Amino acid sequence: MASIQTLERRIALLEARLNELEGGYGESIYAMRREQICQRIILERIAVTGGADAGVSGEEIDQVLDE
Repeated sequence: MASIQTLERRIALLEARLNELEGGYGESIYAMRREQICQRIILERIAVTGGADAGVSGEEIDQVLDE
């Protein structure tokens, strides 16, 4: 039977690994959301102007995310 100290170490390692996985997942979701906003801005510009202006700044994306 494993000692309590061994089990505590295993739990600590598993918790650390879970934090690594959750952190990476959150960053990926944030990056995907920014890309989605960028594409939405581009599509709105195409609809309004009838042409494509692919330049979308980070500030424009931040502004939409803040709404």
